[in-house]
Formats: sequence, structure tokens, C-alpha cells
Amino acid sequence: MKFREYLASGVGVLGLAVDAGIALTSMVVAVPVAFVVGELGKDRAAVGEQSPPSVPPESTTHDLGTVVTYRGRTEGGC
Repeated sequence: MKFREYLASGVGVLGLAVDAGIALTSMVVAVPVAFVVGELGKDRAAVGEQSPPSVPPESTTHDLGTVVTYRGRTEGGC
């Protein structure tokens, strides 16, 4: 009877060891993959940034990208 108890305990411990090994392996794989994915996201964001459109000097570009043209006062007009 004792042998069966030891065997069952050994199988249980072996199962826990296998589960721990799988968890460690997944962490060893997941951390570098997450780092690479994060770096790729940074690269895509850098490529996605564009310079603002060229705007004539009498215009102003607002936050939403709309261009408002300001005209100077004309002589003699209302």
C-alpha cells in the first residue's frame, strides 16, 4: 500500500514540475516577443508621423489640421 501512495505522490509532483516548466518556458518566450512587438509599434508610430503640410505664411494650421487664412486689411474698404 505504501508503494502506491509514493507512486501517486511522485506522479503528482512530476505533474507539478511539468506545469512549472511549461509556465517558465512560456515566460521565456513571451517576454522577448512582447519586446519585439512593442519596438515594431514604436517604429510604425514613427513612420506614421508626418510633417505638417506646407501652409502659406498668411495662414495658420490649427490642432485638427484645418487651415485658416487670415487676410490683412485693405486700404479704404469696410
